[in-house]
Amino acid sequence: MVINSIVKRHNRLNPFTEAQINVIRAATKLFLQNGYTKTTFKMIEQDSGVKVGNITYYFHSKEELLKVLIEEIMDFHATMLEHIQQTDGDNLFAYAMEITAQIALCENNQNAWDLYFSSYNYPQTYEVIKLWAAEKNYNLFRDRLPEWTEHDFKAVEEVASGIELAALKSVCDRSFTLEKKISLFLDSLLMLYKVSEDERKRVIEKVLALDYAETGRKMFEKFIKRLDKSE
Repeated sequence: MVINSIVKRHNRLNPFTEAQINVIRAATKLFLQNGYTKTTFKMIEQDSGVKVGNITYYFHSKEELLKVLIEEIMDFHATMLEHIQQTDGDNLFAYAMEITAQIALCENNQNAWDLYFSSYNYPQTYEVIKLWAAEKNYNLFRDRLPEWTEHDFKAVEEVASGIELAALKSVCDRSFTLEKKISLFLDSLLMLYKVSEDERKRVIEKVLALDYAETGRKMFEKFIKRLDKSE
């Protein structure tokens, strides 16, 4: 696996050494193949050729390596949102579809679920997600909520991220279908941003009319391909 997109993005701020790149490449591959939880420093050592002692010198915890990947995933989500906005022109739908794709992906891909679930459960990565989401939602909803400040969006995201974690924790079954899960969680999240009942219903019906499971699967495939992109 190549990680050109991660290296390129990070080089704008603080370039990685060759050893760090080898470690991140190995960790990223293993997280995607095995899930975050099952990946160990020993596995990363074997795949990267960098000794555990040196790995922990560069990255003090496995969570720090996860943070690098989550920053890239959030950047990818931003690209996905921008594409939906440009093609559809409906900010509410863009918001709902991005969340739906994540829920559907995690319901059908155990390694993806482990990656997202772990990210919501560790302080460093959880903070990355909350800050990214607050900025995203400020850009999406500020015209609808002109009286809200950026601090208001950050405060609401404390609740919204908890709802998203609950979505990851809840398991679908015959009575609690994926469709019902998506509908309930989207309704709860949209209410936080004072979206009317009629608009919530419209957006949720629009999302559920699509093959959201396939959208989630394709989203993950596109992300993996993006990692190798050299542009």
